Amino acid sequence: MTPRDDDADGVRGEGRDRLRQRIAEEAARGVARGTDATRATFRAARRVARGWVPDDRLPDSREVCDEVRRDLDATAALRHLVGDRFDSIAAEVSLLATVRQNPAKCPEGDALEHSLQVFDLVHRERPFDEELLTAALVHDVGRAIDRSDPVAATVEAVGDLLTDRTTWLVEMLPAAREHVEQTIGHRARKRLEAHPDFLDVILLAEADRRAHQRGYPAPSLDEAIAILRALEREA
Repeated sequence: MTPRDDDADGVRGEGRDRLRQRIAEEAARGVARGTDATRATFRAARRVARGWVPDDRLPDSREVCDEVRRDLDATAALRHLVGDRFDSIAAEVSLLATVRQNPAKCPEGDALEHSLQVFDLVHRERPFDEELLTAALVHDVGRAIDRSDPVAATVEAVGDLLTDRTTWLVEMLPAAREHVEQTIGHRARKRLEAHPDFLDVILLAEADRRAHQRGYPAPSLDEAIAILRALEREA
């Protein structure tokens, strides 16, 4: 390869990086308007490139969410949290402030407010259970990333920050909701009821069902994180 070819590849690589960044920035604006990161990325690619963009040139959902957090920080809507495990969790949960909800069904406001209400309702019943409380706080993280499969998106985004028990609580919350609503199948109900954390995941599902209250005095995200951090120190 001639030096000129090397230079050309470098320019093309720089162009790919610039396109990826521009798509991430445009997608972040879409997320801020209430679209999940996956849909926002495809829409941003069409707008920025004015055509089809190969998958390997698209930013992934984590890059888009990082851009959203930078935007939130720049506008002082939320501060960008970095540091220990709980700071990383807070950074992911903070994205829920961009998820708008149907006010007729969810008068509490955005998805972050909902998660904070769930956290507080669980805290009233299990103030000592850091894993269950963490599940309450993070259970909806995936709604900011991919609303077609929010549970898988949640686990992918924060799974490395969670214990196995907390991950199970998040993954089984949909089944627990069905159990509470009495729509779950017989075999699934038996499997769920046989699990040692059955009562805890049902408590989480009940809190999730009740956490749609306008004007509820929920803790702030910082306060919720402080509770979790204190419980870990006490363990």
